[in-house]
Amino acid sequence: MTFVKRLGRGYFGEVWECKRAKSSGDPKADAVSWAVKKVPLSLLQQHNLTEQMEREIAILRSLRHPRIVQLWFDFRDSSHVYLGMEFAAGGGMFDSLSKSGKFTLELAAQYMFEVCDALEYLHGLPEKVIHRDIKPENILLDGEGHAKLADFGWSNILEGAVRATFCGTPDYLAPEMIRGEGHNESLDMWEMGVLLYEMVIGKSPFGSNSQETTCRMILKGDLKFPAGADPDAQDLITKLCKLRPAERLTAKQAKEHPFVTKFMGRPTEIIGDAVDGEVLGRPSVEARHLRREKEILEGEMMTVLQAKTAAETTLLRLADELSSSHEELRQEQQLRKATEARLKTLQEREEKRRLEMEEIKKSMEAMAAEVARVRAGGGRHGR
Repeated sequence: MTFVKRLGRGYFGEVWECKRAKSSGDPKADAVSWAVKKVPLSLLQQHNLTEQMEREIAILRSLRHPRIVQLWFDFRDSSHVYLGMEFAAGGGMFDSLSKSGKFTLELAAQYMFEVCDALEYLHGLPEKVIHRDIKPENILLDGEGHAKLADFGWSNILEGAVRATFCGTPDYLAPEMIRGEGHNESLDMWEMGVLLYEMVIGKSPFGSNSQETTCRMILKGDLKFPAGADPDAQDLITKLCKLRPAERLTAKQAKEHPFVTKFMGRPTEIIGDAVDGEVLGRPSVEARHLRREKEILEGEMMTVLQAKTAAETTLLRLADELSSSHEELRQEQQLRKATEARLKTLQEREEKRRLEMEEIKKSMEAMAAEVARVRAGGGRHGR
């Protein structure tokens, strides 16, 4: 196997185009290409990702679908893990979308159908698989221009009702991921809504200059469409980007939406206008690549933001509890003041009664002394 050229570099490895070593004499066999993902073992160990790598390999080995990139082989040496993947001759959707700015509605509908077809397969497996990182960078195109879902690094088998791992790309994060709640396969459908927005509008629906602002927009479900946007596309995006996961369309329902069905079978092409090296409404390829390089450095910021969001929620709850406590304390203080006033009145009344009783006691003692004196005087007079 010969490494021909590097196709790309991700967070934890590189992808190379590789060809079979020329030994068979068969031109067709010698022309076979693979996309080989090369991941350093040291990096996996440093970031505690060995288990995640094994999980990705296990998932890829089990998948068989025309719209999912096939894993042909895997092996490792003393320094790297190698994944031999199906070679996508058409390149990546990320580069195609960056160059064109946006896709025609027909092409966006085609890609929407094809990726949702892959997701319907994944979500329908006996042990459901959720991708969790759908974006243009993780969708490849074959030689005929059809989409293939790739990069299952963040995927996982849905063993129970929900999973709780925090992962994904900032612009594509679903609300439940930011809030740190559990998630299920509907997470993929939120990401499909964001992907469709990028494909037909040419930019992210929640993109901003800071991740915190992006996350706040996502938590509000703040979707805005430019004038003239296709109404069926708007409807499909809106039905996918629902804040409540249970209200989102499934992959099958998305495939059957009017936006998809009205365009299937028609010619496809890409469109876009560029000004000074940048596509209108979307950052240049260079800018996007720089952003991808930054994301690995901003991962910890996202974790902090998640913690901050959780802390803010807790703070609001505690503030409500404190307000209730203050009200209870105020009522208790008023009751205490009333009780103290009543007690003071009773004490004053008791003191008054005590003084009256002492006066009566003194009077009675004086009267008794007088009676005794009189009796004593009368006795002497009788003698």
